[in-house]
Amino acid sequence: MAEKFAEIHVWMFNKIRLQNQFSDEVLNNIADITQKSQIYQKTQELFPFPKGNLEEIIDHENIHQWLEKHLILTDRKMAWLINKVKDEIYSMNQLEDQFFHLGKKHRDLILPVWLKPSYVYRSITDALTEGMPCDKANQVISHDENHLIWEVSRCMHSKNWMTENADVQDFYTLRDAWIHGLLDGSEFVYTASHPKYKIERN
Repeated sequence: MAEKFAEIHVWMFNKIRLQNQFSDEVLNNIADITQKSQIYQKTQELFPFPKGNLEEIIDHENIHQWLEKHLILTDRKMAWLINKVKDEIYSMNQLEDQFFHLGKKHRDLILPVWLKPSYVYRSITDALTEGMPCDKANQVISHDENHLIWEVSRCMHSKNWMTENADVQDFYTLRDAWIHGLLDGSEFVYTASHPKYKIERN
């Protein structure tokens, strides 16, 4: 029996697709055409990402499993790619700069109105993956009109990054850079002390 297709599935797929786009942006910025082509072909071989309308490409008999499969693949794709290009093609500072600008690009795309920290938190969790919704990895532990603190109860990325012999700390460094880019020029400041994170009004 087919599962019921719901808004939460679209929401989750958009997060997975954005994670895939992060890797594609890093790939697109490689200057050497031959090098770019070789790495692109390898990512396509190892971590294929479906194209088309979600309702047409998703497995309606196994919606949750289909989403989880592509969540894992995009996470592993980023791990493999960052491990491949770091130091050989980009310095870590260059990668951080790329993710900072990707954060700014996302803000310009969604045009958020952030009246309080909880609105910022919603923008972040609407964009970045932290397991499947049922994992409930993000836990808000304190908030008011001027601040919000949340904790990631368990790392949903370490297994995937270890599978690709990559350092999951690179993931957190790049995620932090993306969030700093998202908030650049706003009245809100983000600070990270993994596994706890804080947004406060400047």
